[in-house]
Amino acid sequence: MHPQLQELHQDHVNLAKVLHLLEKQLADVKSGEHIDLEVLSEIVDYVQTYPDRVHHKREDIIFSIYAEHPASRLDLVGRLMEEHTLLSKKTHDLREHIEQWRHDSPVARERVVSIIADYLSMQWGHLNLEEDSVFGLLHQELMPADWERIETSMPLSADPLFANTVRQRFANLFSQLQRF
Repeated sequence: MHPQLQELHQDHVNLAKVLHLLEKQLADVKSGEHIDLEVLSEIVDYVQTYPDRVHHKREDIIFSIYAEHPASRLDLVGRLMEEHTLLSKKTHDLREHIEQWRHDSPVARERVVSIIADYLSMQWGHLNLEEDSVFGLLHQELMPADWERIETSMPLSADPLFANTVRQRFANLFSQLQRF
């Protein structure tokens, strides 16, 4: 598998860890347990910082070049690119509700549960579709010349949570993942 696909796959593995922690937070919200709203906020901050702004842009570059191939699955990559935009909006919406909740605004617990559950469902569906359906197509159909074009277009940015040096901003979230 091409190193770019391996990096994207590793990003998915890392995001899955964060989504599992979010699932735990959701279970705690549902059961009425005390939850750490700071951790919940950091999860959303991380997703906005790296998956939404960097990871999805990398995928969109690859998908765009793949879409130029005559045998490409335009329906599939088009759907995934649209989902990138929708996921970003959903992350923003989730952030707004969590921030309202953190600042004691009247947001019903059931509403937060619904938003987190919907968000998780879309994230998992999107992630699984890429892993199960698209990455294999990209591996099979993209040629060395395509990968050269992709390499020159890729934004460079290390994952702020899972890179060799965790940014201070995500130290608490990293600590939570280590305990989870």
